[in-house]
Amino acid sequence: MPQSQLDDSEGVSQAVARYVRDTHWSDLPEVVRHEAVRAFINWVGCAYGGARHEATLGALAGLKELSTSGPCSVLGHSIQIDPTSAALVNGLAASANAWDDTHLSTIAHPTAPTAAALLAQAQVRRVSGQDFLLALVLSNELQARLSCALAVAPAKVDIGFYMTGLTGAPGVAAGVAKLMGLSTQQIAYAIGIGATQGAGFRATHGTMCGGFVPANAGRNGLLAAHFAAIGFTCHEDTLGGANGFLQVFGHPANPAALTEKLGEHFECMNVAAKPFPAGCLIHPAIEVCLQLRTTSDVSSRDVERVELQVSPLGLGLTGKSKPRHAYDAQVSVYHWAAAVMHHGRAGLYEASDSCVQDPSVIAMRNRIFVQVAEDLSADAARGLLILRNGQQIEASIDACLGSAQRPMSDEQIEAKTLSQVEPLLGSARAQELVDLCWNLPAVQDVGNAAPGFWR
Repeated sequence: MPQSQLDDSEGVSQAVARYVRDTHWSDLPEVVRHEAVRAFINWVGCAYGGARHEATLGALAGLKELSTSGPCSVLGHSIQIDPTSAALVNGLAASANAWDDTHLSTIAHPTAPTAAALLAQAQVRRVSGQDFLLALVLSNELQARLSCALAVAPAKVDIGFYMTGLTGAPGVAAGVAKLMGLSTQQIAYAIGIGATQGAGFRATHGTMCGGFVPANAGRNGLLAAHFAAIGFTCHEDTLGGANGFLQVFGHPANPAALTEKLGEHFECMNVAAKPFPAGCLIHPAIEVCLQLRTTSDVSSRDVERVELQVSPLGLGLTGKSKPRHAYDAQVSVYHWAAAVMHHGRAGLYEASDSCVQDPSVIAMRNRIFVQVAEDLSADAARGLLILRNGQQIEASIDACLGSAQRPMSDEQIEAKTLSQVEPLLGSARAQELVDLCWNLPAVQDVGNAAPGFWR
């Protein structure tokens, strides 16, 4: 299996580029190959699920005078547009409902920008299923490792940065460059051109730009690879050099996270699909509340109060106590706790404006109390339900569903995908699409494998 250990003659960017260039589908462990298929199926569902979201429709309207017709599909729509616009819109759709996958330890969302850009590339130039999935793995691996190099101890990054905005474009650039068969030098330049476009901050959460940041990372990564292909250059080591990516964004960074055991350890295996359409740091609290609701078998009218304990990061990024609309709800642990206690479920309706503005949910929200517990990890939570009759019920989650320690099953991912695709395609065609995706490693031409679905 190819390994990329940094030697004295090359920088971080070159080591990563060499690994990308030299890795083949056969080098990947079977579990990594299967996870790539799962990630793509989850992405397809999210892209269809967000196809008619107001942010997606807004992006299409905004591109109307700027984009041209082209070979690339917009999932869930009958139009075809140019590749960079398709990467943007499909990436935005996949992110719009906050149901895209997550690297929990860094809060990066790699597959949304990656799959959108790779699908656009596959509709420009013939790509096999195995090559497509290999590029997906390599892109997600680079994004996850770059994120670790910035945000996992001993590294530290300003919490205000939106990680996918920083690491998405260089990762996507590497994946597209792999599909294009670029040289090691060109891949290094593509990564650098992508890294140069790093941007995004968490103030965009709770707005349409929450999905635009990863979508733009996909578009920028696609553009970076095509620039590198025609000889557009960058610094020899944009990632690791003086005043480069890691030095500028890390306070400090940990460059070793990029190359240590590269080809042996797959950090992309810590990217997991979400069971609920909310910020991933809310998921432990959602699951605790589902337990409390199921165990008590009572209505929200019977609840005196719910006391939740979450991780410091969990409350720090999801502490919006008075959400006004669905965008606010994506980052409000208070809303989701109230919605679950009132409705007994956590689906797309609970993420809607109607639910956020429901007087009964608002009343329940006023009885939700959240505190930080320093001993809890980001995928853990504890809850105490106090009923009006004085009864108290406790629940706790050590590793929530959708975490790397407890990933969704194949059956759960398929059910999630079908639930989002069926409203647009119907049950029979939705199942046909999912079956095709499970079989993607055997496909010889991804861009034309599903014209009835991609187009």
